[in-house]
Amino acid sequence: MRRVLLPMVLLVAFVYVHCAPLSPRPAPIDEDMPRVEQAVVDAPDSIEELQRRIADVLRYERVAGAAVGLVDHSGPIWVGGIGLRDVDTKAPMQPDTVFRVGSLTKSMVALGVMRLAEQGKLDIDAPLRELLPGLVDNPWEATAPVTLAQCLEHTAGLDDVRFNEIFADDDWMPVADALALNPRSRVVRWRPGTRHGYSNVGYAVAARAIEVASGEPFDVYLRREILAPMGIGDADFGRTATITPHLAIGYRDGKPQTFHPFAHRGAGSLLVSAADLVKFVHFWIRRGDGYPPIVSATGLARIERSQTLPYPHIDNEYGLANYVDVSHPTLSHGHDGGMPGFHASYRYFSDLGVGYVMLLNGNYSFRGYVRLRALLYAYLTRGRTLSPPTRNVRERPGAEYYALANPHSEISGFMERVTEGWRFFETSYGLIARTIGGIEFDLHAAPDGGYRFGSDSGTSIRFTNNREGTPIVIMSFMYGEAGSYWVARARYLAFGFVVLLLKFAPLWTLGVLIFDALRRERSLSRWLVLPPAIAGLACFAMPHLLEAAFDRAVIGIVHPLTIAFCGASIVLAVSSVTTLLASLRWWKRLPWYALAIPLLCGIAFTGFSLWLFANDWIGMRTWAY
Repeated sequence: MRRVLLPMVLLVAFVYVHCAPLSPRPAPIDEDMPRVEQAVVDAPDSIEELQRRIADVLRYERVAGAAVGLVDHSGPIWVGGIGLRDVDTKAPMQPDTVFRVGSLTKSMVALGVMRLAEQGKLDIDAPLRELLPGLVDNPWEATAPVTLAQCLEHTAGLDDVRFNEIFADDDWMPVADALALNPRSRVVRWRPGTRHGYSNVGYAVAARAIEVASGEPFDVYLRREILAPMGIGDADFGRTATITPHLAIGYRDGKPQTFHPFAHRGAGSLLVSAADLVKFVHFWIRRGDGYPPIVSATGLARIERSQTLPYPHIDNEYGLANYVDVSHPTLSHGHDGGMPGFHASYRYFSDLGVGYVMLLNGNYSFRGYVRLRALLYAYLTRGRTLSPPTRNVRERPGAEYYALANPHSEISGFMERVTEGWRFFETSYGLIARTIGGIEFDLHAAPDGGYRFGSDSGTSIRFTNNREGTPIVIMSFMYGEAGSYWVARARYLAFGFVVLLLKFAPLWTLGVLIFDALRRERSLSRWLVLPPAIAGLACFAMPHLLEAAFDRAVIGIVHPLTIAFCGASIVLAVSSVTTLLASLRWWKRLPWYALAIPLLCGIAFTGFSLWLFANDWIGMRTWAY
């Protein structure tokens, strides 16, 4: 028993430390479409106080700087910079400082598509194959063809960008060349028009549609037909001689980020300042009134709503690169965007006639993002009386458990399907939602029969059935289908147990080696002791190698980091199988308690490796995925 005493003590300590309860707060869904909890703050009395309080948040969150714009029906109220554009040179943030605004690009592309549609040059509801034949591989083409509207609303079923189509060497990579990088991201994953699935690839397709319909590069068309009529003259879809000197430096954890162009320019290449972006928000507040004709009021209304899903509407649905935000006390429209070292957001409140722009040159800080939004909203609505959301009768869940059925990306989708799911329990005020991992949050009944998060101003969750009659839940851009809770819970616990073992294995090996060194005697064969630790270390090296490859913009090419990632996955599999075989070899030579941990690790790690292999993670070559 002395042979396993120290490892067992280490295991108990490890489990105790790593099993602390999680905070009952839902995490944001993704950077472009955050699920936020609205902060409640006192309204600043003046622009000066607003600036000071923004500076306080930036300093606390360690964000280098921000450019902010406030606008109402008559025009900009205030546009200014707080903090630093460049930490090294101490260059201050200015209203004309240019930011990488990521997915805000999509909002410009959507306006361009709608303008062409109103001119009769595009039909967003026609089968996409009529305009761009062969661009999308859709197994349901005969009965459910993909449309351009579905690409714009992220309901076409497309995957997100693959590793080798994220970064480009050229600021001005043609759209057709970007789409040629990896056609596998344009294979439809589920029947089009059945669920939301955020995909940057869909906006590369939309940019290509603009080019085919207009006969010119999409950025040339958008600058002339969309940006120029709004008075936006300095923005562009790549670095130019006039923009580069004003470009902010993006920072991640205090480190400056190198500018790496995004290959799918139609989804995230826009460079624009707060001074110019407030003109875009003003255009939406005025509904185009006072501007040269761009898109009709009917076209703008179509952009603001979703029409490609067959379910009852929710308030925070995604239109054409324009979604409703229910996390402010009043409904707003807008979009968010993120690039390495940057975060961007714009909102406009049609009922109040106000809006804001918020651009940050620091990595995404969820807490800071929420606080800054609250400050801007509080200042814009100071002195106004707002009605709180009302409660009403509500729908009832049609199933005990709902499993996630629209993973963001297939590369990690198999894990999301195991770790994401919800149960719902009725209360006097609505429901309690409990994730498969045990995190709980309250849902309040909304006036239209759906539900909202406690601080939301509109419906963000709805229960209904899909076309096959299966109960589904639509929740903040997530789509869940009815399933077995106990099967899902067993998979979740098995996954968590394997992860726990992978973390523990190196500690167990270290404990055995220390124990043997103190006794000057080998208690177990090194074939039993070392492979589990190697498997654990290889497994947890993999995400760090991926992150490092992404940070250096080499994730889609042959590089020492991507080769190391591929090698680490193979080492994980080989070490796992070695552990299992060694345990079986020593099965009759050692007592059960001496073999318990190696055998358990061998079985768990081998099964885990087979699961990863079935989902293309063992031996993955990111440059060819």
